[in-house]
Amino acid sequence: MMTEVLRTHFPETLRNATYATYIRCHDDIGWAVTDEDAAALGLSGPAHRAFLSDFYDGSFPGSFARGALFQENPATGDKRISGSFASLAGLERARDEDDMPGMELAVQRMLMGHALIASFGGIPLIYMGDELALLNDHGYQDVPTHAHDSRWLHRPMMDWALAESRHEGGSPSALVFWGTRHILARRKETQALHAAYGTRIVPCDVGGIFAFVRLAPTGPVLCLFNFTEHWQHLPEGWARQQGVSRMHDLLSDHPVETHHGNIALPPYARVWLV
Repeated sequence: MMTEVLRTHFPETLRNATYATYIRCHDDIGWAVTDEDAAALGLSGPAHRAFLSDFYDGSFPGSFARGALFQENPATGDKRISGSFASLAGLERARDEDDMPGMELAVQRMLMGHALIASFGGIPLIYMGDELALLNDHGYQDVPTHAHDSRWLHRPMMDWALAESRHEGGSPSALVFWGTRHILARRKETQALHAAYGTRIVPCDVGGIFAFVRLAPTGPVLCLFNFTEHWQHLPEGWARQQGVSRMHDLLSDHPVETHHGNIALPPYARVWLV
């Protein structure tokens, strides 16, 4: 749905304006899924919006997320979501369940998200705490003036002890902080990601892969994101049809190897391919 809506509803290049791209903000998350767009993909709009809310409040079976409902409307079924990026990405639930593999996947989800907003175009915007994998602050429920509004779940006081922990080798905060620093440094070094250059969404036959091409005058950059927790294999020929020639990842600054004519993308991979 991301591919279809962004490809058909948005221009490749904005004139006299730009985007602010972010994963989440100080407000709640609403699902901009119209009934028409859902029907075009054979989905029910109300059912899909309900699924997204159920998944991200953590009530859907198998969900990794932990969020809270905001402005639930029983009459229409609409319900919005509050929560920090880290908690919605699965870090809080995995920590509470002492699930180390789950924590590692949550970190990779966050870094994929930060690589996405850094490369899509416009100005990447990271809200306080998302650079440190800051979890939900459930203490808002003990504050009478805040308890009625779940958005305070992701509006905490700054956790300076957590900020200091970014210097501790393998903690989620350290991994997210230094991983994000690397992503932004690589973006700064990659002129082809300048906001003035267009962003073309490209459909991909491999489920779970979101792909777009940055239309730089020096040559296209194919940005690939594996939104799944499984390995995915993308045909090298398809990538070359999008203008890829060197098979080099600008994000890691390493060559991309192919196996049997396929590019292997690990769970939550992010690649800026030229």
